[in-house]
Amino acid sequence: MKIDFLPLRDNTCGEYCLYCHAETVEWIVVDGRKRCTCGSCGREAGRAVVVDPRICWWTDSDGEYWHESAGVFVRDPRGRFLFFRRTAFPYRLTVPAGHVERGEDPKRAAARELWEEVGIRDAHGDLRLVADEHLNGDMCRRGSDAHRWHAYLLDVDDRAAGTQGELTVNEEGEEPLWLTLDQALSSQPTFAVEHIIDRYSNRLLHAVGRTPGEGTSERCNS
Repeated sequence: MKIDFLPLRDNTCGEYCLYCHAETVEWIVVDGRKRCTCGSCGREAGRAVVVDPRICWWTDSDGEYWHESAGVFVRDPRGRFLFFRRTAFPYRLTVPAGHVERGEDPKRAAARELWEEVGIRDAHGDLRLVADEHLNGDMCRRGSDAHRWHAYLLDVDDRAAGTQGELTVNEEGEEPLWLTLDQALSSQPTFAVEHIIDRYSNRLLHAVGRTPGEGTSERCNS
């Protein structure tokens, strides 16, 4: 997604129609799914072009609009992982994840999203990095088709895994599911989740101890 129709500055803020680019977007819920409608052209879509100075974003040399995201693969003692199906675009199976805020450490962002989305708190010290990838083709409801994705692993013990029936997902998802990686791949995961499982399944299943440090490639300015 290129957003060259906007005069971009660090403090640019707005929600724009995916089709006519008017700043007349209204968010609605249709059949339990979050969508948006444009007051100017009247078209409806699953997403809009959202520019928010609070989150980490940038445009590259080709004009591509990038976001930065962090997510957590929560693994129980049986080798199952915590997933849920999104009720906001892209309406697919995902792990707890979200956008990194400007100036925020990605690991802390992952821990924050884990707490906000499924109620697992104080996990920051136990998160282990699995992947740090630039994914072109990973679409989100805020209009970006490209994300730098930080994926972390969190192990939960029998006691913690036993609370899975009490886990709740926030308004962007349906009920939590504990699935094997193969089950997840056959259940229409998001682009990023599918990519990370395909490329890092061995690390997700067998990782113990330390994982490699994060790269230092392009991120947004703090």
